[in-house]
Amino acid sequence: MKWNLLKTSLIAAALALLPLMPGLAAAAPNAEIGAASHDFGTVLEGTDVLHGFVIKNTGDAVLEIKNVRTG
Repeated sequence: MKWNLLKTSLIAAALALLPLMPGLAAAAPNAEIGAASHDFGTVLEGTDVLHGFVIKNTGDAVLEIKNVRTG
């Protein structure tokens, strides 16, 4: 009985420490966006407006940007 409790405790402790081990963590992208929106104010109909957004991948995997929509 004591051995099973000890074994279970050791497994639980190892699983709890797993996220703290960077070498074992899965690679993931991380998008940093300076400003997620931009207000053009009042714009006359027919006027073209343009704004660029800076997106930086600070993660350690490829960042894919999908489903971009205007709002």
